[in-house]
Amino acid sequence: MRTKIACNFQIPPPSDETLTNTIYSVCYSPDGRNILVAVGDRIFFYNANTLEYEDSIRGHKGEVYCVAFSKDGLRFASGSADKTVVIWSISKEGLLKYNHKDPIQFLAYNPVLNSLVSVTDRDFGLWTLDQSNVVKHDLPAKGLCADWSPDGQLLAIGCYNGSVLLRDKNGGKLAELMKTVSPIWTVQFCPKKFDTTDNTLAIGSWDEKLSIYSIAGGKSFNQIGLDKKLGFDPLSISYFSGGHYMVIGGTNKKLTLWNKDGVKLGEIGEMNDWIFSCSVQAETNKVLGSTNGGELSIYDVEFKTVHGFYNERYAYRDLMTDVIIQHLVSETRVKIRCRDYIRRISIYKDRLAVQLPEKLIIYSVNAADPLDMKYKAYKKISKKLECEDLLVLAHHIILYNGNKLQLLSFNGVIEQEWIMDSEIKYAKVIGGPPKKEGLVVGLKDGSIFKVFVDNAFPILLIKQSTAIKSVDINASREKVAVVDEFNNLFIYDILSKKLLHQETNVESVSWNLEMDEMLSYTGNGQLYIKTGDLPPSSQRMIGEIVGFKGSKIFTLFDGSMTAIDVPQSGTFYQYLQKDFKMAYKIACLGVTEQDWRSLGIEALKGNDFEMSKRAFSRIRDLKFLDLCDRSENADRRKQLNKIELEGEIMCYLGKFKEAAMLLCKNKLVKKAIEMYTMLRKFKEATTLAQKYGQGEIMDNEMTIIRAKDEEENGNWKEAANLYIKCKKFKEAIDVYGNKGVLDSILNILKILDKDKHNQEILLCSKYFKENHNHTYAKQALLKLGDIKGLMALHIEFHQWDEALNQLKTHPQYADKVYLPYADWLAANDRFEEAQAAYKKAKKPELALRIIEFLTKNAVMERRFKDAAKYLFILACEYLRLVEDAVHPSPQDIKNIKRFEENSSKAEIYYAYEHVHRLIEDPFYSKVHGSLINETIFNSSRFLVNTMSSKSLPGINKMNIYYGLSHMGSKFEAFRTARFGYEKLQSLKISPEWQEQIDLAALKIRCKPFSDKEQYQPICNRCMNANALVNQTGDHCSACGHPFVRNFVGFDTLPLVEFMPESRIPLSNAIELLKEEPDETISSPSSRPSQRTKPESDGWKENIYSEEQTLTFNQQNNQDENDLFTQRMLEWLETQVTADSYRPVEVNEEILRSLRFSEVFMVDLRHICKSYPVRFFRNVIPEISIGLCENSGKFYLQDEYEFANVEGNEWPFSKIGI
Repeated sequence: MRTKIACNFQIPPPSDETLTNTIYSVCYSPDGRNILVAVGDRIFFYNANTLEYEDSIRGHKGEVYCVAFSKDGLRFASGSADKTVVIWSISKEGLLKYNHKDPIQFLAYNPVLNSLVSVTDRDFGLWTLDQSNVVKHDLPAKGLCADWSPDGQLLAIGCYNGSVLLRDKNGGKLAELMKTVSPIWTVQFCPKKFDTTDNTLAIGSWDEKLSIYSIAGGKSFNQIGLDKKLGFDPLSISYFSGGHYMVIGGTNKKLTLWNKDGVKLGEIGEMNDWIFSCSVQAETNKVLGSTNGGELSIYDVEFKTVHGFYNERYAYRDLMTDVIIQHLVSETRVKIRCRDYIRRISIYKDRLAVQLPEKLIIYSVNAADPLDMKYKAYKKISKKLECEDLLVLAHHIILYNGNKLQLLSFNGVIEQEWIMDSEIKYAKVIGGPPKKEGLVVGLKDGSIFKVFVDNAFPILLIKQSTAIKSVDINASREKVAVVDEFNNLFIYDILSKKLLHQETNVESVSWNLEMDEMLSYTGNGQLYIKTGDLPPSSQRMIGEIVGFKGSKIFTLFDGSMTAIDVPQSGTFYQYLQKDFKMAYKIACLGVTEQDWRSLGIEALKGNDFEMSKRAFSRIRDLKFLDLCDRSENADRRKQLNKIELEGEIMCYLGKFKEAAMLLCKNKLVKKAIEMYTMLRKFKEATTLAQKYGQGEIMDNEMTIIRAKDEEENGNWKEAANLYIKCKKFKEAIDVYGNKGVLDSILNILKILDKDKHNQEILLCSKYFKENHNHTYAKQALLKLGDIKGLMALHIEFHQWDEALNQLKTHPQYADKVYLPYADWLAANDRFEEAQAAYKKAKKPELALRIIEFLTKNAVMERRFKDAAKYLFILACEYLRLVEDAVHPSPQDIKNIKRFEENSSKAEIYYAYEHVHRLIEDPFYSKVHGSLINETIFNSSRFLVNTMSSKSLPGINKMNIYYGLSHMGSKFEAFRTARFGYEKLQSLKISPEWQEQIDLAALKIRCKPFSDKEQYQPICNRCMNANALVNQTGDHCSACGHPFVRNFVGFDTLPLVEFMPESRIPLSNAIELLKEEPDETISSPSSRPSQRTKPESDGWKENIYSEEQTLTFNQQNNQDENDLFTQRMLEWLETQVTADSYRPVEVNEEILRSLRFSEVFMVDLRHICKSYPVRFFRNVIPEISIGLCENSGKFYLQDEYEFANVEGNEWPFSKIGI
């Protein structure tokens, strides 16, 4: 901050000895042209700029204590010791006069309403334009001062008792602020509001203190900070227009400058006596002060720019107490609040030094992040440093004062000192490693030194005769630019000391940090940029240069730093004609895309391919990059034609006509025609060809290009015709194929030659297939003679009849046809045909996989009869894989085992269907009656016998036991029912069933622990009665003979299994069975059958050789001499346990004695030729039994007919009868 006296005037004492020349009050007019001065009993008018006397008026009988101007400048008022207030017009005419009971102490106009407040010892008055009377309000103490808030809503009155009264615009009470016991001599509202709606009030009291308050609405207030100790009694406070600063005058006879937060910034000036009144001229930095001794002075306050700059970072002082750091590239800003007067700032790399009156603070940021702006306090030197300027380094501070240069550590210790021969006028850091930085120093005697902090001896660079104003060294440290005190610019070569260039009227200079040869300087409102030996280019610019990096120039004007992008095109084009490398360096600083393209083109023409590619890469011009590569390759082969290259460049630039003229001029007509053709300018190409007699060039090539152009433009019909015209059938087929015009493709197919156009015919076939036209595709393949492709076509379109018909003449493709055919059959639920097809395709494992998949799905969907059917089919397929069942191989054994397992599973799922329907459909048993109930009961028994140790997917044992128990109760098989309920209680049952089952289990215990005899199965082999449930298996518990089930009602059938002796061939055994038996055959050693006809009284005498017995209620066989029965009994005697069960073996005589109608043969040789035939005899011929020859399952004939009314398939295998 700098101040100087603009003018000073001493008012002489008045001639009236009762009056003094004390200036109690001064004020500027709102427009800043005049000054009102209250001296004695007069009001003087002075010129605000020169303090020349203009006029004076007199309207009071006593001394004038106060004057005030209205905000609009149309009126002013004066208050006097004579207790009157006079309101004057701007033309110095009295408008109104009113009285108080006491002398007038202070006047203040409302800035919005233009109402006037007048303060006296006991009251204050309010005068407004729209009221004829003055409204007066009492004061609790003597009033000394007053001021209005900038919005005119609040009035603050300072009183002698140390209080500040807050009133509204009409004088109404709001609040009272008891500041101190000392008189409040001055109050002043800040004219601006900063980031708040509250008003700021400065209060000066006669206890030598300054207080600042924030007032919200007049009823609440908060002090900002603590009281500031002034060291004198304040008499007057006046704010600058911006509100950032205020001037205080008082008993110390000085005008002092403070910021809005109460931080002292410095002294403006000193006068000859107490300063009773001070005022700041509107919108300027001029300060007016008046004293008790009649002195009147105007001071100009200059706020000096305090700043520092390094590369892209600029730091400057803001509001005298804050530091703003600005990143000029990223345009980010940060503020550091120092809360003290900032004297100097310096910035270097990651360091920032801020000098305050009593200390120096060093801040630091993250050096690794070039954009980091989070400055933190790093070091502090807590002592007062006297210097003209300072510089901060990585670990040191440089101070210079006069001819002395000092190096201080961050601890404040002086480590080095240099004494120069003359006064230091300029110093700048030029960089270097930490603790080895260099400086360039300019002296008043014209010497320029380079100083290194680790070297005690300065190095003289240049010595000239005039004083140095500023100096800069280029990045390579080879040249130095100097501006002297007369604004002359000198550029020197440091090594040779030779003067390279000189200019006049230069104010500032800076080298480009990224280019050694480029210099910028300013003068006469112009910016100049000089590169190498070229003349400088200029443009208009106001301000001075502080830095130059790349294409950005950093300028300082009116305290504001600006980064300006400077185009380098002028310098660039000067170098473009003679030095590509220099032009490239300048272009890297910042040029337009067109400039880069110009560099690439010129370098390409000059065969500097590397430079050309670098230029085009900058603007990502792929076309020109490709041209560079092609030209470079041609140049290596020494085939580069300069004229062709230049013509192609013209084409890339859109100068087609010029390119054609250049090519034709150099006898390259064909190239010109090709150019127009590639550009689809067929008219120009035709004209050029006719002009230069090159019509033959236009034949096929032109037609093909035209066809492509028509195709790209969507004229596909015309394009196809053009392709056909030039015999480009493939392209024509593609055009028609993409549009799906098959008839046109067929027409082309008819004219194609098989030997010449093999690929075209295949392409026709492809499009026919894509459009699902089997007939056309077949014609194409037949024309080509591609039988394999024809087969694939039939398969793809599922034309199986044609494929199978084709196999008759080409059987070698059978494996290619039958496999997809089988897949198709399986997908269409034609499984039997699919199995046959898989066999023909020699893929039986696929048939098995399909059946397994179908079985799994049927189980998941609860279709258990279908699951049984598929399992039986699967079992048959495994049986078909057996090659020798009599002498099986290991694989045959596995397949036989799989056959038996799947057969057993099929029986289980078939039986479970009845139980499942009982659970799922509550009315199932009621609708179908007792017959189905018995079937469910028998099925449940069969499942319990069979599945005691098994678990199959989809089968719920709870359902089985429930069916057994539920139906057992109905048929009075209470023992079996109890067994079922006990099993149920051992299982985890769903809650909704639990109560029902527990209750049924409890009820069944009230029933007899027995089963009804008629339901107990009798073994027809050993005639023993069996329990209804046998958990060891579905066979006789005595002899082990398997129960043969009726696969409709699942009751046991009177069938006994036997087998011919091994020595009897199967064919002989069948022949013997077919013979009519001899009814007279008997044997004395034979035992009669137990099935004898009883006598009338029920007893029968039986003679067994030497034994005689009586039997009761036993039926005799019609033929007591039954050889089969005798053999069966003999066989039983040889059997030890049920586990050693084997079918009864019979000889020829017994075979011959059997009736063929009573014998059933389970013959599965239609599935496996070597699989053994099983024989069964119906021991109760009266029961009609049926046998399914496909599955080997037995049925009661009448039940089967009832179950299958249609009678067209067997219930179990679902195979047609």
